[in-house]
Amino acid sequence: MIAFLYPICVYSQIDDNIDINIDSSDIAFAFDRAVIELYYNNYPSNFERISIEQNYYRSFTDDELEALLNDSLIARRIAIMNVNSPFEYRYNKDVKQWIKYYLRHRQFLGRIIGLSELYFPIFEETFSKYDIPLELKYLAVVESALNPKAKSRAGAMGLWQFMYRTGLLYDLNVTSYVDDRCDPYKSTEAAARHMRDLYDIYNDWALVLAAYNAGAGRINRAVLNSGGKTNYWEILPYLPKETRNYVPAFIAISYIMTYYKELNITPSPPKFKDVEIDTVTIRYSTSLKAISDFFNISYEDLKFLNPQFIKDVVPSTEHQMYCIRIPRKYRMLFYSKEQEFYDSLLVKRDKVDTSYSSSVKSETPPASNVIYHKVQKGQTLSSIASKYRVTVSDIKKWNNLKSNMIYVGQKLKIYTNTPAKSPTSTSSSTTASTSSEKSSQSQTSSSSNVTTKTQNITHIVKSGETLSGIANKYGVTITDIKKWNNLTSDKIVVGQKLIINPTQKSISSSGNKVHMVKSGETLSSIALKYNTTVNEIMKKNNLKSTKIVVGQKLIIP
Repeated sequence: MIAFLYPICVYSQIDDNIDINIDSSDIAFAFDRAVIELYYNNYPSNFERISIEQNYYRSFTDDELEALLNDSLIARRIAIMNVNSPFEYRYNKDVKQWIKYYLRHRQFLGRIIGLSELYFPIFEETFSKYDIPLELKYLAVVESALNPKAKSRAGAMGLWQFMYRTGLLYDLNVTSYVDDRCDPYKSTEAAARHMRDLYDIYNDWALVLAAYNAGAGRINRAVLNSGGKTNYWEILPYLPKETRNYVPAFIAISYIMTYYKELNITPSPPKFKDVEIDTVTIRYSTSLKAISDFFNISYEDLKFLNPQFIKDVVPSTEHQMYCIRIPRKYRMLFYSKEQEFYDSLLVKRDKVDTSYSSSVKSETPPASNVIYHKVQKGQTLSSIASKYRVTVSDIKKWNNLKSNMIYVGQKLKIYTNTPAKSPTSTSSSTTASTSSEKSSQSQTSSSSNVTTKTQNITHIVKSGETLSGIANKYGVTITDIKKWNNLTSDKIVVGQKLIINPTQKSISSSGNKVHMVKSGETLSSIALKYNTTVNEIMKKNNLKSTKIVVGQKLIIP
């Protein structure tokens, strides 16, 4: 009985000097922004289509809201929460104001509670590992409304609203393509570690939340100003105004998430629950759109499940691979067609005229076009296939390979459409020419060029293609394509036919291209662009590491 009466006593002894203005609070602003973005912009397909005007999703009337804000009823319920948690739950007028504020978002709360079926199992598993009260999972609702792409006015990101520098302390990396702060799994791990570190300092979970919001420095000053007190409620008057809001907001949302049924809030069922998701590793750079198209997985679903990829690019390489989450029902399909998918990335052959197609797809290519490739350290069948513009299946067939396993020093027979370069260079560094140059053709100085002519290719423009991508595919320039097709701009349309003459181009005496590094590029992305390998580029440019800088010129083998 004492436990039930305690919060009521606390409520009657509120310090009226602690003023809260919720409307001007950063916490309220962040919540409003996150729920609006969640509801209207980011994930419309990931909830059941239930109209906001329906009874369960309308806002509460003033009379309904007043009935739900019964002090004695709330106090008793919070007392039960307090008994069942290491966190010290209290009820006071500030908590009541926050409960009222959140209940005004009834239509959004249904969606947030639905999302909790996806995210809370992740939080609970991680918090258990670090011995953190499971109730602290509700903090993510205060921080982001369970929107993994939520962004604060100060630049904090993700479910747990990590600032850039704090994220780095807990291994949350940010690149041009990936923001780990938006990864539900990695950011939860980081949040748990951060909370555990704070608890080791303060030994008080309410102070942990205050420090999570304001930073340890401000909490330490408040402790000193209070005369060395170490209980959140005792140092409350010495805390920044915004931080005084933080714990009451947390208690309020904890109450609502615990008693949502009694508060007549109906969850909006999520499209996915945690058990309906699986993780797969992506071995080569690609995009969520490419994965969606190949495996026929909803693009919206992939974006929803993988919010950490901020520009749709999954920049995996042989040296750093990324994982993506997919609906579990696609797991077996992914594994059964994984290699076929990578082949489609490395060798994208368009439908061309019959005579050209037949020469490319010939079961037994001419013997004069055989290259023997010596496998180097770090190479895979996929990277070798990319280098010579063939498929992994072709290499396996030509060499009677039963699996994708190869070893350093192994010699592989490669059939190409053109003869190999002179054997004076090692086979491992030989790149098959994309033109039909005669082997007896003499080379000129670096300033001289040679031109050859052969049968044209007709390329049909596909969705998502650009002149730049097509030029790279055939080893020609954008200027060449525009000249051959009388184009006055770089604009092309799906279905447009372009004439390509891959041999009617300028070829330097060295046979190499020079690439100037652009912002966001890596050796891996450059290697993939030119159908070569990181090792080949490093060797050609005498690089000791994979680090490159914007403006650096690289010779492409």
